[in-house]
Amino acid sequence: MSLTGYFLLTIALVLIEWLYVRLARRYAFFEKLNERSMHQHPTTVRAGGFIFYLAALAAVWQHDTLFYFCLGLTSLALVCFGDDWVDLPKRYRLAVQLLAVGLMLGQQGLLASHWYIAVALLVVGVGLLNAYNFMDGVNGMTAFCGLVAVGTLWFVEGQLLGATNALFPCVLIALLVFSYVNARPQAICFAGDVGSVSMGFIVLYGIVDCVSRSHSWLPVLFIAVYGMDSGLTILYRLYLGQNIVQPHRMHLYQVLVSSRRWSHLHVSALYACVQLFINGLIIVMLTKPPMTQLLMFCVVVGCLSAGYVLARIQLGNGTKKRVGFEKPTRL
Repeated sequence: MSLTGYFLLTIALVLIEWLYVRLARRYAFFEKLNERSMHQHPTTVRAGGFIFYLAALAAVWQHDTLFYFCLGLTSLALVCFGDDWVDLPKRYRLAVQLLAVGLMLGQQGLLASHWYIAVALLVVGVGLLNAYNFMDGVNGMTAFCGLVAVGTLWFVEGQLLGATNALFPCVLIALLVFSYVNARPQAICFAGDVGSVSMGFIVLYGIVDCVSRSHSWLPVLFIAVYGMDSGLTILYRLYLGQNIVQPHRMHLYQVLVSSRRWSHLHVSALYACVQLFINGLIIVMLTKPPMTQLLMFCVVVGCLSAGYVLARIQLGNGTKKRVGFEKPTRL
């Protein structure tokens, strides 16, 4: 895509987002407050992240080789946007997520491997999509972490792996537009399921593509900070005897906001800055021998795990009484 094309895309996304916010306010399409919500503003517009899908669609228009990726993303976006309007049964959402991840993995040729590897990849992929869905509760988290992840993937694929794909620059533009209405003390709109799940799918595709092209597992660490928070929080909730499929506010970043009263933007910026530092290390290590890469992988995972445990200890046992233990309602 030319510079003129990117400029026109930017103008189009700005106008579409502006028009959507006006229409959503007119018809009271606001975020529903529940036990997972980290804000108290009942007039925040939801589902503003649908522009991520539009940006990806514009990129796929230039590269028809991404047909199956686009098909999977479209199915996700339609179902998630519908779920933002009217709550859909979980089984429908799960079925579409499995279909979308399967299409993306099939395009990469990964479903032709051993069945247990394919099943594991499907489970991890669907888990990542649902983990990304939780990002939307804190102002700036989807925007900042998305900018770091997508920007890194764009740099690695373009500068190190020689790929020429308009997907990541187009989505980066959409993230910048979305940041204006989300990354502020009182957000104008949230990404919604359509935005957060679409972003998770785009990042998942980028990581899988980087792993396939670089023949290294290090790119999975491009989302290590949020990924470790999500994974270790699941283990922590299992330790507490909670139902892990129920909505909650037990992510470390949620506790920092709700219990310690940290600013939404400060927490989001902290996560994004730590991830940016890690991504810089990973980019340097991609050209190193396999054993050096393995050592780096272990060091990053070990440091993040230790930091998570120490933070939980510092927060104290009182967290259980203060955060996320109201009777859950359906999202």
